[in-house]
Amino acid sequence: MKALNLQKLLHALVVTEECSLVAASKRLHITQSALTRSVKSLEDDLGIAIFRRKSTGVELTNEGERLMKRARTLLEQAGEFRSEARSLSSGSRSVVSFGLDPILSHNLLSTQLKTLISESRLMQIQVKVDSRSTLLAMLLDKSIDFFIADISDFKPSDTSNINIENLQHLRGSFFVRRRHPLSQQQHVSRADIYSYPILTPANVHESIWEELRWHGVDADKTERRQQLICPDMTILKDVTINSDAVLASSDLSVAEECRKGKLVRIDHRITDRSDFRSIGLVTLKDGKLGIHAKEIMSSLAATLRDISAQ
Repeated sequence: MKALNLQKLLHALVVTEECSLVAASKRLHITQSALTRSVKSLEDDLGIAIFRRKSTGVELTNEGERLMKRARTLLEQAGEFRSEARSLSSGSRSVVSFGLDPILSHNLLSTQLKTLISESRLMQIQVKVDSRSTLLAMLLDKSIDFFIADISDFKPSDTSNINIENLQHLRGSFFVRRRHPLSQQQHVSRADIYSYPILTPANVHESIWEELRWHGVDADKTERRQQLICPDMTILKDVTINSDAVLASSDLSVAEECRKGKLVRIDHRITDRSDFRSIGLVTLKDGKLGIHAKEIMSSLAATLRDISAQ
């Protein structure tokens, strides 16, 4: 069999859509005789009759119907291939935009941005660091190509238009400064923790927080709890180290400060494993990522797995 000619395949697909050689030739801006020769040549190359002629036009044979279903996908892939090749050769027109959960941004970007700068030919890379709900809105609006975030509390209604790939499980805990009143206390209760201002990089553990914020730890005690949300982990850690605030974050985000003794994990016993959060990669179901976005996405996912395993 001869090598497949994509132009002939395109001609056959247009004839399929128009059900007429006359209409297809006008759409393709070629003569009807040239189109007839192209289709006949494709049939000869494949050794299969794709069309049968009728008085009102043409129709697909059984074999042709099967082949044309594959033809559309093949031509779309060929178009993506050409687009990615042009992107790789020029680089200057390429833009990749992605999002990260604040609890991940420092660890991932500190290693990945240096690699992207040295290896990528992209003119522009946009990084959005924000809460999961904001990143999801950006993704659905197609403002970003993908994001990596805590996916633990996704509702079924959130996932109808997206794909989620589970990447890693991270432990989330409460941390305080060295010599904080809670740092030496064993079996710290939720009431003890929420008696101090809570700092978070995003509205983590939303269901628990909503309960505590308005109703207090005890069901019959109405009391608004104090929470500060800021996506900048550097600022949050600095405030925690220099105040009595309690930081709710992943172990990964404060590993260095804990090693240096600046922050201490509170001995807070959780038996339902709700302190373990699932981190996932989120993309649109109908989204088509370019080669640069796919490479960056794959590299970020691999880096997350590596640093989480350390």
